[in-house]
Amino acid sequence: MADFLQDEEGEARPQMHPATVLIREILVLNEVMEYIMRRQMDLNDTDFQALQNLMTNHTMSPGELAQSLHLTAAATTTVIDRLVRKGHVRRDPHPTDRRRWLVSPSEESIRKTMAKLMPMILEVDTKVRNYDDAGQDAIVDFLESIVAYMNERAQTLEREDAAPEPPQQGETTSRPEESGGDHAWSP
Repeated sequence: MADFLQDEEGEARPQMHPATVLIREILVLNEVMEYIMRRQMDLNDTDFQALQNLMTNHTMSPGELAQSLHLTAAATTTVIDRLVRKGHVRRDPHPTDRRRWLVSPSEESIRKTMAKLMPMILEVDTKVRNYDDAGQDAIVDFLESIVAYMNERAQTLEREDAAPEPPQQGETTSRPEESGGDHAWSP
C-alpha cells in the first residue's frame, strides 16, 4: 500500500515506491529512444509502429498489420508503400494464396535496428545475470507482473474506448434511430 504525503494544497497524494518511479522513467526513456530511432530512420510515428509490429511478428498480412495499427486498409497500404520505398520492408507473395501478399521487415532494417539496440539489451542482460538465482527470479516475477498489469489496463482502456458513452441527462441524440423519437424531418 502506498504511503501518502501532503502536497502544497494540502491534498493527500500517494508517495510512490522507488521501483514504481523507475518503471515510469523506463517508459519515458522508451519514448525518447523511439523518437531518436524514428528520426534516424526517417520514419513518422505510424510507420515506426508498423515496423515495430513487423519486427516482432516477422511477417504479417496487410490486414493483420492494419488491425494491429488500428488503421484502415487504405491507410495501411500507404504506410507499407512508404516503408517499401525506404527499404524497411518488403512485400512477398503469399505462399499458398496468389491473391494475397505478406509484409516483412527487410534484413537491412533489422540489422540496423539491432545494431542500435543490442548494446543496451546486452547490458541489461548482463546486469540481470549478475544476480543470484533468487534475485533473478524476483526480477522476472516483478517484470511479469508489470507486463500483466499493463496488458490488463490496456485491455480495459480499449473496452472503454469501444463502448459508446451514454447521453447525459437532458441531452438528446441527433439521429432518430438513436433517440427512438419521431421528427418532422424524418421520412
